[in-house]
Amino acid sequence: MSGGFGAQTINHVQRKMNVLSLKKSGLGTPVISGSAASWCDIVDNGAGDYTINFTQSPFAQVPEVMVTPVTPGTAVAVTAVSILAVTIEVTDLAGAAAEGDFHVMIIGSLARDLIGV
Repeated sequence: MSGGFGAQTINHVQRKMNVLSLKKSGLGTPVISGSAASWCDIVDNGAGDYTINFTQSPFAQVPEVMVTPVTPGTAVAVTAVSILAVTIEVTDLAGAAAEGDFHVMIIGSLARDLIGV
């Protein structure tokens, strides 16, 4: 499946929830695809280190991020999250930086009334 998880981008009016489903693919030059690819771009910061920037500001508060490796023999971790970007690192199973593909789901809200709660 090349389009992420196959889910549609969800924008819920009551709580103003946004769910972004993405897939990072491509070794060397990364490519982002999925239901919310038009809301994001990806930067390769070096071996196994990627930043997904939100180009359309879909969140008023820091979102929750889930990431799963696609490339066999790799592990992934979210190392930084803000309302503007997510940084994800890929390692081999020994813990060394490695190139790899992954799926990521980002869930957050545009509602400002819960900030700081």
